[in-house]
Amino acid sequence: MAHGAPSDVADASRFPTVAALDALWRRVSAKPLWAPPNFFRYLTLRGQMRLSLIDPARVRVRAPPGMVNDCASCRDNCCIGSRSTVLLRLRDLATIIDLGREQLIATHKPHFTDDEVAGRPALQRQLESDSWRSFPVLAQNRYGACAALTDKGRCSLHPHWPLACSRFPYAFDLDNLEVFYSQRCDSFWIRHDGRANPRVLAMKVAAVASYNERIKDSVLLAYARDELTGLGLTPFLG
Repeated sequence: MAHGAPSDVADASRFPTVAALDALWRRVSAKPLWAPPNFFRYLTLRGQMRLSLIDPARVRVRAPPGMVNDCASCRDNCCIGSRSTVLLRLRDLATIIDLGREQLIATHKPHFTDDEVAGRPALQRQLESDSWRSFPVLAQNRYGACAALTDKGRCSLHPHWPLACSRFPYAFDLDNLEVFYSQRCDSFWIRHDGRANPRVLAMKVAAVASYNERIKDSVLLAYARDELTGLGLTPFLG
């Protein structure tokens, strides 16, 4: 179950919580999840979601030909506003804890009106998900901007930013095994190599990895919640 995992190996000296989380995943995933005495736990979890990690090699890129996101020209559209709220995964929490930036973890989430949700199926799916109910978000300031932004509008967490940030503007479509380019991102340039551009391929891997972390989180919460508590992660969960 190793497909799509983050490619960087955690530095145990600088990121001890991340390294411990990775080690915990390796221990849990090394054994069949259905093996006794966990068979009924496995059936319950399997009924809620797929448990096999996605191999990025199986995923197609569906994006306008030649379009490559250009973060250097971004006007922070992905970092401002309630629709840009970043849902944090266990690995994100571990990273933020190791960076000593726990003030960026928020359990209060923005409220969306029916009008804001109407016509936005992706937003609606997120708001109805167990993850939205259970996991914290990246804090925003009183103006609705990400609290991790510096005075110059740069991400103070980069390159150790949340998984949802690292894959934006690409999102993963599980049903069709495709990643697609978000219409919310208008900071891009045109390259002749199009979908074969190394940056596009890296974004595809990041989008799939972000989805795979959801699977890993569900498995770890079902099979190793006490260990996650020992790592200081569960107090941030609903």
